[in-house]
Amino acid sequence: MSGSIELTWGSGLQSFKFGLGQFRALQENVNRRRLAIGAPLLGPMDLVEALKARNVWPDDLRDILRIGLIGGGMAPRDAHLEMTQSFDETPPLEHVKPALAVLLAGLVGPPAAEGGDEAKKKTPDPKADPSISP
Repeated sequence: MSGSIELTWGSGLQSFKFGLGQFRALQENVNRRRLAIGAPLLGPMDLVEALKARNVWPDDLRDILRIGLIGGGMAPRDAHLEMTQSFDETPPLEHVKPALAVLLAGLVGPPAAEGGDEAKKKTPDPKADPSISP
């Protein structure tokens, strides 16, 4: 289970990756906060739904992006600096779409490029099947 994605976020083009280790770190951080106050525990799909509803805790958003940056190859210290500069002083909802993209890339893989392999699969080739040629 691993998904990488590149997004323009923060100081520029960033590589994010969520594999099993990143999901474990995220779950630990997210649920530690919830255990402390007796809130229900969340899994990755619960976070996806919270992101879609724009009802996610700011620290959860921050953790998704920070852990994804580290998974993408950024040193933990640099990821912390990036979060301090690009996340901490901005409204949290600005980061919902990038966090959702990062989390979904880890769960289902990065989005297919427009006109990529998926489009080729859906468009029949008339030369390949004579029954559909004019």
